[in-house]
Amino acid sequence: MEFKEGIRRHPVIAAVRNEKELKRLENSRPQICFLLFGDINTLPSMVDQVRGMGKQVYLHLDLAQGFSNDRAALKFIHREIGPDGVVSTRTHLVRNAREEGLFVIQRLFIPDTMSVETGKHLLKQSKADAVEVMPGIVPAWVYDELRRKRELPIVAGGLLRQAGDVVQALQNGASAVSVSGGDLWNLDLQMNP
Repeated sequence: MEFKEGIRRHPVIAAVRNEKELKRLENSRPQICFLLFGDINTLPSMVDQVRGMGKQVYLHLDLAQGFSNDRAALKFIHREIGPDGVVSTRTHLVRNAREEGLFVIQRLFIPDTMSVETGKHLLKQSKADAVEVMPGIVPAWVYDELRRKRELPIVAGGLLRQAGDVVQALQNGASAVSVSGGDLWNLDLQMNP
């Protein structure tokens, strides 16, 4: 199963921040998990655990401990840990991870109009496979602008605390949302993102 199929099946991505949330993941609806914690020693078993649940797993490179920001680390992650992909805010890591054969989601922070233009430029440079926009409560025109040159899956993340926030992000044009805590993971969304 690929990323687009996973978010088509259930557009809520489980953003897992700790062991307690990892345990809650097993009996939840999300097909995709973003691992926002772990280190070089624990990530191999956590990736296997998530895979054993029948879910895709994407490592947040900026939050994983024990790795450098170079190609050797990316090769190790790809070969030894084997996630379905990675997430990062760092354009050079996104570009290098793509070159190493990993599916890459570039995380962008959009606090103002100028950052939308910067984000478009960074996506052009990195050639990311998907983008995560933070905060997830941005207006619809932001999603339109980010898709203007390339049709990318866009994940809304951050500041989505209630079901209405999730629905609004999807209606504004997000392909999926990433939320932590587990309270919103099992939302029944009758829409085609």
